[in-house]
Amino acid sequence: MDSLDLALLAEIQHDGRATYEALSRPLGLSRPAVRARLHRLLESEVVRIVGVVHPSVFGLTAYAHTAISVDGPVEPVAARVAASPQAPFVSAVAGRRPLVAELRSADQASLAAAVRDLAAIPGVRCVDTALYTEILKDTHFPPRPYSPTTIDELDRGLLAELQRDGRASFADLGVAVGLSTSAARSRVLRLLESGAVHIGARVHPGALGSAQPVGFELTFAGHATEAVERIRGMEKVQFFATALGRCDAIGTAVGHSPEEVLAVLDEIRGTPGVRSAEAWTHLRVVKESYDA
Repeated sequence: MDSLDLALLAEIQHDGRATYEALSRPLGLSRPAVRARLHRLLESEVVRIVGVVHPSVFGLTAYAHTAISVDGPVEPVAARVAASPQAPFVSAVAGRRPLVAELRSADQASLAAAVRDLAAIPGVRCVDTALYTEILKDTHFPPRPYSPTTIDELDRGLLAELQRDGRASFADLGVAVGLSTSAARSRVLRLLESGAVHIGARVHPGALGSAQPVGFELTFAGHATEAVERIRGMEKVQFFATALGRCDAIGTAVGHSPEEVLAVLDEIRGTPGVRSAEAWTHLRVVKESYDA
């Protein structure tokens, strides 16, 4: 992919249903040129444009990051953790604790029960937990205010269709759920405006070259509003959340070489207000499924 492809991906990530005319303006290309580029990326399966549904729509309002210490091999434990419906993300890592998992639950009581279930898995020595207090940056779901809206079965059908194809036409969406084109359009726009769903781009992991994701957790020296905003704005930081528990913040950064990874971690460590930082390398993502 060239620089124009990358710029197109950035626009699509922001609004996956943007018209070709809207996409053409910031790129300085004609509509046919943008259409051709996007179709090439989609047909090569380098990119998928999908709807990502806000977890609150599924009744999931309590989130946590767990770091799991293991006795013996990690893979059997990872498989058991991944079997939990409340664990959308599970990864074997190189670090002090060889397994990390994200939990999403309906409420704090359900979240506490999920943590206890993880701790009871054979081979788990202990589970260190950090509750997310605010998700500030997430490539799976760009943070924005969610205004709860009534979701009925027709809306759920539309959300399921958008999860498969985020750029499906209103006509096709209407046919899929038994609505007119105008009714489908009205419902989809309401879902988008409420923040119930975001349409964005998912890029094949190898499309941008060999990428190495690393996780990190931070503690701050007192109030760290400026540090949080600075780290949130770093280009290579893909996920960032403030937390309560074992650390003050958790994030994921991506580099395309050991030098890039070291550079971004050093930038994070050197940010004024950061007292300590611990990092881990993702070796194998066992589960990543945010489409409840």
